[in-house]
Amino acid sequence: MKRILFFTPIFFMLASVNAQEQEVPAVPEVPAIYEDKEEEKVIKVEVVNNSSLDAAYPKGENELRVNALSFLTVSDINIFYERILNRSSSFGLSMFINGGDDVGDITDRKFAINPYYRFYFYNSKEYGARGFFVEGFSSFASLESESLQVSLGMSIGQKWVNTNGFSFELFLGLSRYITGSDNELYVPVGIAIGKRF
Repeated sequence: MKRILFFTPIFFMLASVNAQEQEVPAVPEVPAIYEDKEEEKVIKVEVVNNSSLDAAYPKGENELRVNALSFLTVSDINIFYERILNRSSSFGLSMFINGGDDVGDITDRKFAINPYYRFYFYNSKEYGARGFFVEGFSSFASLESESLQVSLGMSIGQKWVNTNGFSFELFLGLSRYITGSDNELYVPVGIAIGKRF
């Protein structure tokens, strides 16, 4: 009996402790913390060969021009072909045919072939084988009173080309005959118009 009396209060104590444990308000579940990640925005950049400058750069590596000044003033035919190597250089060939007009006696050349090489110097507004240029050339010419004569010279000029490839050019040069000619100098000058293709 003593044992029952001894264990009864212990039993009630344990029961009350157990009840208290059950009565403890449950701690609300803490929601899992997730980092709010926005979907990564991928910016696709298309690499285009043509920049804004390139977009305005007329396409084509070949150009034909006619010296309008010599044709209109003395009826001479002066045709230029130019091959564009890159944005700052080109080479070409020009042909001169005397139209037989004696007005002014500007030249005694009957026929000439002139190979040339150009360097273009450009800034942000002038690029793409246009703008200010310096040209080195040679000339193989048939003169009125002489046989084939050879000269070497240089020209400077300015060329404008629009986005459709039409060109306008001003140039002035000076060359010296290196063969035994009665003429010492030849001065090429012109206003040329043409088309790049």
